[in-house]
Amino acid sequence: MKLSLALLPAVLLAGCAGPGALYEWGSYQPALLSYTKTGEAAKFEEGLRETIEKGERKEAVPPGVYAELGYLLMNTDRPSEAMVYFEKEKAAFPESAILMDKMIEGAERATKEEDKNAS
Repeated sequence: MKLSLALLPAVLLAGCAGPGALYEWGSYQPALLSYTKTGEAAKFEEGLRETIEKGERKEAVPPGVYAELGYLLMNTDRPSEAMVYFEKEKAAFPESAILMDKMIEGAERATKEEDKNAS
């Protein structure tokens, strides 16, 4: 009995050890912090794209990062490009489908409006 009680902490601690991070966060956090402080969208976009690139190589893009890039692209008047990232978020994280469908609809409306104004 004493032996099993002595092994209990070791077993519990071993359960905490894992193979590593589930997602590749790359430069997301520093890029977000910088964007929050400075408002430099181009630098934030660069950080998001870098995070996505690293994550895609490991098949470990974090949840919300595709959507965040899509939202940034919407806010910088690039709705057709934004739709691509909303679709990627929806495909990678099906639980986001309802929100991503709404974001895609908004991007489609903005694209149509953009096309209408260009004519």
